[in-house]
Amino acid sequence: MSLRIIARWTVHATCLASLSAMAQPSPNDLKDDQIRTLVSGKRLELRFAGTPPSDPKFFSHWNFRADGSLCARLIGSGPKTECADVGKWQAENNTLCWKLNSIGTTSGINSTCGWVRKGEGDLYEIVDTTGKLGSTLFSTGR
Repeated sequence: MSLRIIARWTVHATCLASLSAMAQPSPNDLKDDQIRTLVSGKRLELRFAGTPPSDPKFFSHWNFRADGSLCARLIGSGPKTECADVGKWQAENNTLCWKLNSIGTTSGINSTCGWVRKGEGDLYEIVDTTGKLGSTLFSTGR
């Protein structure tokens, strides 16, 4: 076998392993009522995958309103900035789900669901069930 074929199969196997490792529920995931209590009526400071998790200029402030509406702001926008998009959120099947009209339509993350887990310190983690969004850290409003 040539090194080229071995390298190709190694990359393929690694991709399959990482995809199957993504989107896996955990026994520590929050249940619907816990998710609602955590996010309903609160502003979340989201830290999307690929951005520095502790640098506020990369936070995205989203309001998960008690009526089920969602105010989403772009990364780097302040918490009082006008909504860049408005959508809906809900907790269902032990996941946090949202649907936005425009943000994320190109990548398909405008409509997604994810398991919610307690992270370190005051952080929580949303693990997208489809693998499109990856893992997103967040804290609740300050």
